[in-house]
Amino acid sequence: MKHNYKFVVAILSVLLSTRALAEENCTTLQMGFNPDQNATTVLSNTPTLVKYLEKNMQGVAIKVFVAKDYAALVEGMRKGQVDFGWFSPVSYVDAAQNAGAQVLLKSVRGSKPVYWSALVVRKEGGIKKLEELRGKTIAWIDPKSAAGYAYPKALLLSKGIDPDTFFAKQTFAGDHGSAVLALLNGEVDVVATFADNTQGNSGSWTQLLRPEQAALVTPLLYSKPISGDPLAVREGFAEACPEVTQKLTKAILGMRYFAESKNLLKNLYRTEYMVPALDSDYDVVREVQRLVYPK
Repeated sequence: MKHNYKFVVAILSVLLSTRALAEENCTTLQMGFNPDQNATTVLSNTPTLVKYLEKNMQGVAIKVFVAKDYAALVEGMRKGQVDFGWFSPVSYVDAAQNAGAQVLLKSVRGSKPVYWSALVVRKEGGIKKLEELRGKTIAWIDPKSAAGYAYPKALLLSKGIDPDTFFAKQTFAGDHGSAVLALLNGEVDVVATFADNTQGNSGSWTQLLRPEQAALVTPLLYSKPISGDPLAVREGFAEACPEVTQKLTKAILGMRYFAESKNLLKNLYRTEYMVPALDSDYDVVREVQRLVYPK
């Protein structure tokens, strides 16, 4: 009787799993976006991207969800409200652990699938050394931003600096555009933001400010390289709708080769193009998380 009971339970488990897969709607997918550089910019550029993807995935409709913050995107996938998510590296690691996210692609900025965090200051402030930031004010981006919080905080901790006692005040700007504007306007003394290289000529300040404004600020310090921002799929959707998942992945990989699509990701997230990614690419992010978000 005991063996029969286990057999019945196993059969029911398979049936319930099959039913769950069958309930997935493979003709409509929910695509979630993080606010990243500026929520308004993301909102204004998603329609063109969605139109292109729907054209290349005939018969599949895409609905858009722009998260209010990085954590909301993870929660949306956990609840089954987001099938594909454009994550930060840190929020992807959270989504992989808590929401069944499976990475598909990662972003390339410049020519490499990595980027950096930079601590950026105003030139007129005369700050040349990290120690000169003691007692100053800093704007981070979001608690789950890689370039805007996790990596720069890890950098400071590695130098024996505790941000809670080092800075007079810490704030969260919400997106990179707001952060560099706050710096420019003198609302804070330093911001943690993204950089495409470590030469000082490409980052949020050069891309989100006007040239004459960007000339007024300068990077002070850079973090270690950060794995490119990932696109991930919800595990349940990938299992139920493998063809749709493959079509979407192929469509995004091919965007760099066509005139109508090669600038869509640059307009959206300042990304040149996407390349295949592995979950192990984000093991370095997990190491940073253990330092910055101790349990």
